[in-house]
Amino acid sequence: MNYRQQIIAWLLLLTLAVISSCSDDPPVASDTVAEASAKDTPSADLMFEERCAVCHADPANKRAPELRALALLSPAHIAFSMTNGTMKAHAEDLPVDQVIEIAEFISEAKAPHTPEPDDFCADKHIDTVAVIGRWGIDAANTGALAPGASVIGAGNVSHLELAWAFGLPDTSNARSQPVITQDTLFVAAASGHVFALDRDSGCIKWHKAMAAAPRTALTLGTMADGTSVLFFGDIKAHVVTIDAMTGALVWRTDASVSEHSFLTGAVIQHEQRLIVPVSLYEMLLAGDPDYECCRAHGAVLALDADTGKRLWVRELTDPASPRALTEVGTQRYGPSGVPVWSTPTVDTKRGLVYVGTGQNYSLPATDYSDAVLALDLETGEVVWHFQAIAGDAYNAACGQMPTGPNCPKWQGPDHDIGASVILTQNSSGQDILLAGQKSGDVYALDPDDDGRMIWQEKVGGGSFLGGVHWGMANADGVVFAPISDPAFPIPGYYPKPGLYALDVDDGSELWSAPVERGCTTNMFDYFSRDNLYPDCPFYYGLSAAPVVVNDVVFAPSLDGKIRAFAVTDGEPVWNYDTLRAFETINGVEAHGGSIDVAGVQAAGRMIYVQSGYSIFGQLPGNVLLAFRLCEGC
Repeated sequence: MNYRQQIIAWLLLLTLAVISSCSDDPPVASDTVAEASAKDTPSADLMFEERCAVCHADPANKRAPELRALALLSPAHIAFSMTNGTMKAHAEDLPVDQVIEIAEFISEAKAPHTPEPDDFCADKHIDTVAVIGRWGIDAANTGALAPGASVIGAGNVSHLELAWAFGLPDTSNARSQPVITQDTLFVAAASGHVFALDRDSGCIKWHKAMAAAPRTALTLGTMADGTSVLFFGDIKAHVVTIDAMTGALVWRTDASVSEHSFLTGAVIQHEQRLIVPVSLYEMLLAGDPDYECCRAHGAVLALDADTGKRLWVRELTDPASPRALTEVGTQRYGPSGVPVWSTPTVDTKRGLVYVGTGQNYSLPATDYSDAVLALDLETGEVVWHFQAIAGDAYNAACGQMPTGPNCPKWQGPDHDIGASVILTQNSSGQDILLAGQKSGDVYALDPDDDGRMIWQEKVGGGSFLGGVHWGMANADGVVFAPISDPAFPIPGYYPKPGLYALDVDDGSELWSAPVERGCTTNMFDYFSRDNLYPDCPFYYGLSAAPVVVNDVVFAPSLDGKIRAFAVTDGEPVWNYDTLRAFETINGVEAHGGSIDVAGVQAAGRMIYVQSGYSIFGQLPGNVLLAFRLCEGC
């Protein structure tokens, strides 16, 4: 067993998307549990001990989110996960009343969240002119705020002050990027709540509790009749459309291409067409040696924005077929995988849409894994592809101790291109594409030459949780690449967490801003800790998508810090630690944690940041923070 396998074993099994059996062997029931199991109606605590404790209650066995993190969720959220979501495999034989009993036992929130009357605004007017209407800021996914949209800059950013905090109810993850208009901020909680908030004060204009929790960023769009709507993907792989003025459901449609489909990248609109990236969770099922791995694959869909009708579907591998048996006699299938985690990029000039892809989950490895794909906007046909790494076949069995039988014989490094592709220009006016990878590499591609690589620059050490994760940003001839790179004790691995500025012409490094933990810990002490919020977090790299606001680039970190750097030289100009409890304007208990996924959004004199992300053993949290420039600054 090498260091890499040990670390993967620790981390892959921390995710909320653990669906297969948490251990290769069933948990051994205690005498008490065995006696209770013989009864017709065992108590909820005994059912939890029998079915859940092996993963969620043993502090030395970090195979999934721990009980105290789950306790932040609502009973409805937990029950949904057990019946329709990520933990369905553990509860398939339970009657509904017992599922509810277990959910209520786990949760500390005993009733669904309902805002109080005092939480609502007196003036509920909503202006739907967008400041930030989608992931990536614009159709080119530059991550750069338009000039004049904010007055914040390097000279005054240090004068930002906390204006208010809003508690996202019944959740431990803040992952869905908000939408900001002239007077309203739309935000979704991973527990299923969607809010329209006053941008200045944080009071509620409307609130909607969804049947299935939103999972992707929100996108502000328009129906053919002019109605302003919000598009997003939910936890059941449905695309959902709600009225931006009221929160009322307009339509909801299934976007899955298999039972293991997942929606992660944002749903984007081009004219009256929606482009939907489809990712997967089947990689985790492969940890079960009895699971026949793997048959699902990623896809990109086009839907009619008014009705949700499918216009085209581009599935990214051929249908899987039986291959050789595993060493334990389980049937292998392939090809599989190639999820699309990134938000698509639309190129109207060429009539193309660009997406980045992840690895194959089983052999044979295919040409579209770890790649940038250019799809025809009208038909979904693959016009060209650029493959950054060939042969990357990897699944959860590869991180087991010892390696599980479903791990491909020739396993890859799990180096997805999960960040959105950026469409920009070099100093000569030539259009280029910029792509960042978990390997720590940044690429420039020529869209007029079938994705030919113009340059490649390695800025991070790279790993399965390293390199570029959720996005990069581009402004004024510079690409800003945040690097996550956890400090894993892997021989030959040299993590380089921080922010790197590269010249778009040739990839040369203009400046770097490394970040440090500033305290001492190690991975094994961190994962066996007694307290939910340790004094010294293990993760501290930059994983969230950055955003450029005038001459400042915001790139928050996994240790809960909001970091701001000067665009010109990378000098740190502001830092705020969110790793603490906050008093909220809506009375929901809230705590900051890891800042991942969406990062910072800005408008006028304010910025907005969601803090908390408990996946992979990171720090849970449930707070939306609003900062305002002080008067006269």
